[in-house]
Amino acid sequence: MLFTSGTYYIFLIAVFFVYWAIAWRIRLRIALLLAASCFFYAAAGGRALLLLVAISAIDFTTTRLMVRRCDQTKRRRLLLLSLTIDIGALCLFKYAVFFIESVSGGLSLLSIAVPAARLNIVAPMGISFFIFQSLAYVIDVYRKDAEPARSYADYLAFVSFFPTIVAGPILRAKQLLPQLRARLMLDSTTGGQALFLIAIGLIKKIAIADYLSANLVERVFDFPERFSSLEVLAGIYGYALQIYTDFSGYSDIAIGSAMLLGFNLPANFNAPYRALDLPDFWRRWHISLSTWLRDYIFFAIAGPRARNSMALYGGLVVTMLVGGLWHGPAWTFVLWGLMHGVGLVTVRAWLSLRKRLGLAKRISRWSRFVSVVITFHFVCFAWIFFRAETIGRAIAVLSQLFTFTTDTSNLALPLVMVIALGFIAHWLPDGWFAIARGGFVRLPAPVQAGALFVVALGLYFVASSDIVPFIYSRF
Repeated sequence: MLFTSGTYYIFLIAVFFVYWAIAWRIRLRIALLLAASCFFYAAAGGRALLLLVAISAIDFTTTRLMVRRCDQTKRRRLLLLSLTIDIGALCLFKYAVFFIESVSGGLSLLSIAVPAARLNIVAPMGISFFIFQSLAYVIDVYRKDAEPARSYADYLAFVSFFPTIVAGPILRAKQLLPQLRARLMLDSTTGGQALFLIAIGLIKKIAIADYLSANLVERVFDFPERFSSLEVLAGIYGYALQIYTDFSGYSDIAIGSAMLLGFNLPANFNAPYRALDLPDFWRRWHISLSTWLRDYIFFAIAGPRARNSMALYGGLVVTMLVGGLWHGPAWTFVLWGLMHGVGLVTVRAWLSLRKRLGLAKRISRWSRFVSVVITFHFVCFAWIFFRAETIGRAIAVLSQLFTFTTDTSNLALPLVMVIALGFIAHWLPDGWFAIARGGFVRLPAPVQAGALFVVALGLYFVASSDIVPFIYSRF
């Protein structure tokens, strides 16, 4: 039941009408939301629904006990128990095979024979998202930064919320739990904004991300030796645009779906390729993950103020290594995280040096432009290792890039136009998006329906014959 399938929208419409028919009865609407979320997760391929229920039950119980016990030692033990189970489950299902294969490969390099061990473990869909969400809840309750859920039904509805269960955004307890029991309202303006977001998300995913993937990106990264340097460069730019439109498109649909049910979710992207430097990029890209890593990994290592430069730099590198490994059990993700960690350290050291030298704080337009271009190309360079199946394949892409050949026979005009228009749209002023959304909201309902029908019809004709899963659904 992918967000790009008709089945999902039949499901969403059914939930929408039943939900608002009983919205005035709080317990009943929470029960409906919980049932719909569990059904969605199971139908979307989440076979490990039992794991989700078990993790949420343990975390809910430990946090309730934390609140009842004033003894800090006992509260710390409950926290440790909950963290051990959550992280242990994540490591078992997602990283056990990777760890065994890495150890075996390392020992084989030392000429130590190790019997091949095969584990038939498949990571449940969205496990990284719902475990990180549950971890944040436990830590927030322990720190007394959030109130515990009133009931297990409330908590399970929060963790399994169907718009976010598969690929985020990663929600905090204070962002959703209070809304479960709040007075709900849905007016024509909110409904119009929700439908507009869903339409934009579908356009990003189907018309841009899937098109670039099928017609350029997959071919370049699978067989780089068959393409010229210029075509490989187009493939790298194409992947940068693909992963952004794919994931931000998912986030738009998730936020729009939640709005139709009366919930306000935080934005997850803010034009990341406009970033002035790498820290700015991470304030704009996958915001729910970057803030999670900052609050629960970086601050745990370096502290909120991070006055010690070694703690600061070490915290940045470790945090980004965790962020890289979070995406998947592969050395390509580890290397991608290390690149961003070293990049963040370099930017922070440069800013610190500028401050000590008393250089001007104001940046000229030319310097700002150069900084944005450098940041964008560093991000694109790192995307090569993120996208490649192996480090060897990433090196093959780079090797072909530096052959300096200029053939363009594989760059059809529609491809060039999609890449160009995609980046132009990304760089349009934010006010233009607000104007377009406001214009759609002010249209009469029949005209809105007609516009959505035209969009759906257009997407039907440009869509790939196979349904392409969202990139982040596998993380």
